[in-house]
Amino acid sequence: MPPITFKGKTYNSEFEMPQEVRQAYQQYQMRKTNAKTLTDVVDMPAEVEDVYRRAFNKEEQSSTSPSMKELPTIEELYRQSAPADMRHLPSDETVYRHSVPVIDPEYSTIEPESSLVLRGLVFGILWSLVIVGIVFLVIQLFW
Repeated sequence: MPPITFKGKTYNSEFEMPQEVRQAYQQYQMRKTNAKTLTDVVDMPAEVEDVYRRAFNKEEQSSTSPSMKELPTIEELYRQSAPADMRHLPSDETVYRHSVPVIDPEYSTIEPESSLVLRGLVFGILWSLVIVGIVFLVIQLFW
């Protein structure tokens, strides 16, 4: 590893630096790294680089960017990009829109079955009678 020269002193590694010098060096390195753009790091075709530069050029973007009203809708983009024999079909956006619920969830017509309540009551009474009968037999046998 090559020696590091920072603020007039030479160090063999970051770990030899005092804590405050190391933090200053790391912040310097971060600023230096953040100053690089993607085009400095990645080789890209001229068309892609042009699009990249326009997207990140704030002056050009703020003065020439269209308003939201001027932008095409998803449906218009679909019509432009779809093959000619498919332009009459709806876009995925319109196909997957949420529909209005058939039944108003607030006023549902589905009610719990009242027979379940009645059935539970009958079984409860029968089990009670069986237990009372067993207790009565046990008392009769042991007295």
